[in-house]
Amino acid sequence: MINVLIVDDDKLVRKGLISVMPWHMFEMKVVGEAANGEKALELLDNSHVHLLITDLSMPVMSGIELIRIARRKYPHLAIAVLTMHQDFESIQEALRLGAIDYIAKVQLEKEQFEEVLARIYARIIDERVKKQEMHSAADIYTIDTAYALLSLKDKPDINKEAGDATRLEWRMTHNDQIMLWPAKEDVFEACDEELPRLPAGIHRQEWKLVKLQGLRGILRSEVEQWLRQYREKMLFYECDGSEGYLIEKSIAELQMEDMEPHQAEIERMRQGLHSFHWIHDELCFRGLQLQLKQLQLSVPKLMQLLYGFTVDWNRLFRAITQVDTALPSEFLCWKEVSDWLLCFREQTLKQLGKLEINRDVSGSIMSAIKIVHDEYELPLFAIDVAKRVNLSRSYFNECFKKIIGYSFNEYLRKVRIDKARDYLTQTMKPIVWIAEHTGYADEKYFSRVFREQTGMLPSEYRQHHRRR
Repeated sequence: MINVLIVDDDKLVRKGLISVMPWHMFEMKVVGEAANGEKALELLDNSHVHLLITDLSMPVMSGIELIRIARRKYPHLAIAVLTMHQDFESIQEALRLGAIDYIAKVQLEKEQFEEVLARIYARIIDERVKKQEMHSAADIYTIDTAYALLSLKDKPDINKEAGDATRLEWRMTHNDQIMLWPAKEDVFEACDEELPRLPAGIHRQEWKLVKLQGLRGILRSEVEQWLRQYREKMLFYECDGSEGYLIEKSIAELQMEDMEPHQAEIERMRQGLHSFHWIHDELCFRGLQLQLKQLQLSVPKLMQLLYGFTVDWNRLFRAITQVDTALPSEFLCWKEVSDWLLCFREQTLKQLGKLEINRDVSGSIMSAIKIVHDEYELPLFAIDVAKRVNLSRSYFNECFKKIIGYSFNEYLRKVRIDKARDYLTQTMKPIVWIAEHTGYADEKYFSRVFREQTGMLPSEYRQHHRRR
């Protein structure tokens, strides 16, 4: 029996198709209907559907987007599209994504119902025959449960010379990052009662054992593809220290759509990291950790975000910590990220504690430093910045000097002149432009301050460093 799901935002169209199409003639049965793509995906997750018939123009989620997601999650699903008009561009896109046929609603007449279903049925059967011819029986799981070992490292360390007989029961795939057990179905019986013995040469802390369920009838190559996708992202975040030794996953869970976070969400997280409020605020720190985990960025994007944070931190606060904060070369899992952030925070608070200034005040001074670096091109005065960080002017100046080693005005001048140096050596902007963009409305005053700090006029400094 071919189970069918019909998706169309017009209820009359759905009811009409369900009632008048000769489904029984082609071993078909309608097992569900949905008014939009999101509802359809819920039904696909909870029903065994072989054929999806969907409209292309729908609210909430278009038919094209539904097809794109469904084809990725359910590679064996056959899809036919409904369209009100001969929208060839949309139809071609649907066919490119894997739809096997299309049905123009305006052409549906009673005498054509049988012809339409016959055509779709023939194509489904044809696809099944092709897949059977392409894959031998050994390529398809005949069991429902198996185990996989997934490496947390991209280049795992494996002692392949170890003489362990159980090593032969595991099968390596994909650059040694994944091992599947068993390779033969006749050794699987032991899996029902006890965990498989790990092969020799495996460092347990660098691997995760996953129990897979729902394999029967699925191609081995597809299982390996879904495992690779899971290992490359979801596994990283699920290893947070709370998971057990054995992780259990169904094939349906491995197939779930991996949605990338919106750029706006990533930008909000970047701003949260770079605000540094979480250094002094425990509640803010816990919230930031949770939000960062929930974003589930790919590991390269996560590393890029954290690297940008460490660069900004060292630029702003090295004067406080006296050491450069370094990002590890890699994180194996989310727990390592969480531990690193916690360690960084604790070390920073410990360093600030040595100054005998309470946590709230040191946080205010750090906020003032960030204001200087973010707004150096604007008029900045100690009294105004002190108000912004909720300190009196006198206490602000006292604490700023104690923590940074410079008075506020000295530090502001240093930041501005350092930025002017960069402009002079890395751009050909005129001196008057550089003066304006480093907080000096008067070019002559800028030149005088610059010479006091560097021993050279801006033009001399540029010429000297251009020749080097």
